[in-house]
Amino acid sequence: MRRLQRGFTLIELMIVVAIIGILASVAIPSLIKYIRRSKTIEATMNLRKIYDSSVAYYEADHADKSGVAILKQFPTNAGPSPGATATAACCGQSGDRCVPAPTNFASDSWTVLHFSVDDPFFFVYQYSTSGTDTSATFGAWAFGDLDCDSIQSTFERSGSVMPDRSVTGAAGLFSKNENE
Repeated sequence: MRRLQRGFTLIELMIVVAIIGILASVAIPSLIKYIRRSKTIEATMNLRKIYDSSVAYYEADHADKSGVAILKQFPTNAGPSPGATATAACCGQSGDRCVPAPTNFASDSWTVLHFSVDDPFFFVYQYSTSGTDTSATFGAWAFGDLDCDSIQSTFERSGSVMPDRSVTGAAGLFSKNENE
């Protein structure tokens, strides 16, 4: 009667460890992908801000110093900000972020777009424009190296002007190596 003991056998413990290992091998890659995807929200939200500000700038009336109205256009080119090598400089190890500085987005174009990044960030931003009136176009990009492996994620948002002078954007946000 003394043989009736409570507890687990070695085989039962090994089965539990194996099950936990299988669950971890499935869950950990999904978690890493989810974390990387959450980091890309920075780029999508900031490109949306740049797009909205570009539309507002185009639709507003502007004049030169003498008060003469100028043709409608988007702000001039800007970036890459904070610098072309910022993603490399901010990558000491995976998950590192660039430190914000007052000079990162100090150019006139970023100022008229009301755009700056005041918190630590993963992406470098660039803005390009051409044309005036109904031939005006712009593009905004975000480049980042989320895991410091020298492979960059690229996000792009563009816009142009229709013949009725309304601003239209691309069908959506273009991305390449989104979760690199």
